[in-house]
Amino acid sequence: MSTFTSIVKKSIAYCTWVIVSCFALQAQEQLTNIPTFYINTDGGVAITSKENYVTGTLTVKSSDETEVLDNVVTEIRGRGNSTWNMPKKPYRIKLDKKTHLLGLPAKAKNWVLLANYVDKTLIRNAVALKISTLVGLEFSPSARFVDVVLNGEYQGNYMVSDQVQVAGSYRVPIEEQALDAVALPDISGGYLLEIDGFAASEPVWFTTPQGLKITVKYPKDDEINNAQLNYITTYVHDFENILFSSNYADPENGYRAFVDTTTLVNWYIACELTGNSDSFWSTYIYKKHMDDKLYFGPMWDYDIAFNNDNRLDDATTKLMRDYAHNPRTWVQRFWTDDWFITAVNKRWKELVAAGIEEALLEYIDETASLIDESQKRNFNKWNILPWRVYKETFLFYSYAEGVDYLKSYVSSRIDFLTESFEAAAPALPSEPFVAEDYYYMIMNFKSKNVIQVTDNSLALNSPLYLWTPDANDDSDDGQLWTIANLGDNLFRIVNKNSGYAMAGNGRGSNLIQKEINNNDASQKWNILPVFTGNIYGIVNSSTGYSINNSGGSSVPGTAVIEWDNAIYQQSKQNQHWYFLKMDKVATGINVGNHFQDLRFNVMAGALYLWNLPENAEVDIVNIQGVTVGSYRNAVDGNAMPLPTSGVYIVKVKSGSNIRYVKINRVN
Repeated sequence: MSTFTSIVKKSIAYCTWVIVSCFALQAQEQLTNIPTFYINTDGGVAITSKENYVTGTLTVKSSDETEVLDNVVTEIRGRGNSTWNMPKKPYRIKLDKKTHLLGLPAKAKNWVLLANYVDKTLIRNAVALKISTLVGLEFSPSARFVDVVLNGEYQGNYMVSDQVQVAGSYRVPIEEQALDAVALPDISGGYLLEIDGFAASEPVWFTTPQGLKITVKYPKDDEINNAQLNYITTYVHDFENILFSSNYADPENGYRAFVDTTTLVNWYIACELTGNSDSFWSTYIYKKHMDDKLYFGPMWDYDIAFNNDNRLDDATTKLMRDYAHNPRTWVQRFWTDDWFITAVNKRWKELVAAGIEEALLEYIDETASLIDESQKRNFNKWNILPWRVYKETFLFYSYAEGVDYLKSYVSSRIDFLTESFEAAAPALPSEPFVAEDYYYMIMNFKSKNVIQVTDNSLALNSPLYLWTPDANDDSDDGQLWTIANLGDNLFRIVNKNSGYAMAGNGRGSNLIQKEINNNDASQKWNILPVFTGNIYGIVNSSTGYSINNSGGSSVPGTAVIEWDNAIYQQSKQNQHWYFLKMDKVATGINVGNHFQDLRFNVMAGALYLWNLPENAEVDIVNIQGVTVGSYRNAVDGNAMPLPTSGVYIVKVKSGSNIRYVKINRVN
């Protein structure tokens, strides 16, 4: 080919590109109700690299005038790992000056465009970042949706988000280091790290003693010096060595001395709630200047989360610490620490009580509605809805079906985690007993029967025995007791039915009921916490003997006696008692064996009731006295979940009538 011919062809190609570009510029408009990004590379050059930028311009069309940009100079390149190999490509853009792109909080040059190609809802990443906000991580990347047109060709629906980087306000909250920092305190921070399955392909990374590969994201790979790299490598090694030491759980000298426990707990909960199979394959952590703590977060990359990875099959009820892709090394070690388990359960209960489920379902509905017009265009471009393009677990023929499934997963996952975290939580040390203005049932730890007066007698000196809660016509108020604080950790225990006080009657003899007498020491009892789970010993102030289930029998009618005090021995379960709060004193409620035709059964971890009275109110209380379920206007046959195996007291109330039933869930 002659030089002249080559020049002519190049000139024609260039002119063609100019004509097409001019036409595209003239035709630029907002395509749907969300903003549209028009990106044009100089000369229409294709974007083929994740490392090398190409130059171009960005125009933003939006109905919100504050979001509009016109031919802003930018650079663009590819990004991602496996996602870069998809037909619909993700990108990173770098503007020529710092901008609050789309009015987002960060004023920055660097932004990302996530394609969400393998997520047919297009919103899994956004929902994960909403979770990040709800659990309270220090930095939660933003999420806005746009339509993208690249060099005149529509590319689909994209999510605009922050680049995970150190860049001032509203990005990773650590300080930038000077390039010449080589000694403490300057090199103490900040650092942004990633436990990274792809670390070996990165410029700067190291391996921990347990074999975890960690990429150094900041300081940047072309700026970090040897002193900084040695410092952060040694710091992480020291942390991990303590985490796997015999003293790791010590609150002062164990791993918690190296960790910001708030972000650790919130990050772990987010990992489990999203069900992200890559939670520990890719984990961001960071360290601040002059702060000897590792912080967990930010959250990133959730397109295969929320049960969208068929390598785990259906993972709705699978814990990521057991099933996510390795390395799970750190998180599994954390989970052997009772403190961590307890902290996770406590924080999870706070989030559930604050309405995390409702907030997420509302966000999913709002976001899916917002992008509805855009998703239609997207799937006209990419006709993939019913087809597997990566590792999707479930496929749906319509966009709405995928969104409905995402909502169903969130609700089911929350229920599962509530049960799982509660079941794993170690029992808390018993707290000092506080007498409140309630009627109590006093239940033996071993037999799970409760103290009542023989035959519900009104006679003085009638003996006390153990019986199944509300098990016969004579139980009525005879199983309920008020407890009065007499001072000096002494209590008087009075039967609701008879109005007489519980009194000791000598070693080996039945307790009896006596007329209240402030000068009678046999009516005064110490209620002392023992072990865990709000278990108590009840010791007579006169004799020093403790209340005992005679012979350890579980047969209704077994005597309640005084016996040699052994309440602090684990094996002496006959002398261990639960105090179950029932109803407020003086409520006027008629407690008795009502609703004779009430039927109940326990199946598959749930309670089922039939023949419920009209407007029935059902409360389920565990033997620690904690209400685990409340149902108003309860309906026959509805499943009422029981969190763990064990004994529960079920209160069924209708109007002024109430009945108690003891049930037992056995795994």
